[in-house]
Amino acid sequence: MVTFETEINNKKVKLYSNAPLQNAATALLRTLNSLSQQTNIFTPNFALNFGWARYYLSKRQDKNFVYYVVQTADYRNDPMKLRTDNCTDALIVQNMQVDTNMKAKVAEPEPTLYSDTIMVLKEAINAPDVYMNRSEKAKNGDSGWYFGLLNDEKEGQHEPDDFVTVPTYELMKIRGEALRVLQMPVGTLANFHENTMTALVDKDDNLLDFTTADDRKRAIAQRAAAQAAQAGEQPEENSGE
Repeated sequence: MVTFETEINNKKVKLYSNAPLQNAATALLRTLNSLSQQTNIFTPNFALNFGWARYYLSKRQDKNFVYYVVQTADYRNDPMKLRTDNCTDALIVQNMQVDTNMKAKVAEPEPTLYSDTIMVLKEAINAPDVYMNRSEKAKNGDSGWYFGLLNDEKEGQHEPDDFVTVPTYELMKIRGEALRVLQMPVGTLANFHENTMTALVDKDDNLLDFTTADDRKRAIAQRAAAQAAQAGEQPEENSGE
């Protein structure tokens, strides 16, 4: 376990990770320090939404020495109720999203929180070739993302029961690599083979990094099919996994 330490307002703050994720940890600790100049972050009710994740500060005491540990939601179990001292997952997702935004030259990322929802075609969950497409949010708490089957012969003809709406943290179980695109703007289309992103195309069909020319052609064709499907009747949302 790697420990990152800093001092904020004369208080020792520690952050734990299974990997030496220096850039992500430093960015988070720097944000906490900056925020401490505006408000008291050392309270039981403090919570910080930073990128995709949510963070907390837990007060600890070792004999007479008091310090604070950065906690995050437990995304592999029940992040709506559980917290963990291990920030590895959150920091990895942070690095993935920053990497994608930089390579795609996204000036203004559109945040998606771990608790925001994504519509998933059930048939795509275990399929090797899938795509994600982002539309305008239907309501608060909706990410706007759709997770579907690539080359879906039934595109636009599925029944409402063929879909499930889940929080984006479920992508950690379904397709971890998909977490990297969640801050991409409306209109983004991303293709995946297994756990590798093979295509990334913006709303204007511009080829972005991660994408080969052949993948771009397939992605554009997939977008056309998705848009045609969206022009029809939208499926009702189902809750659950």
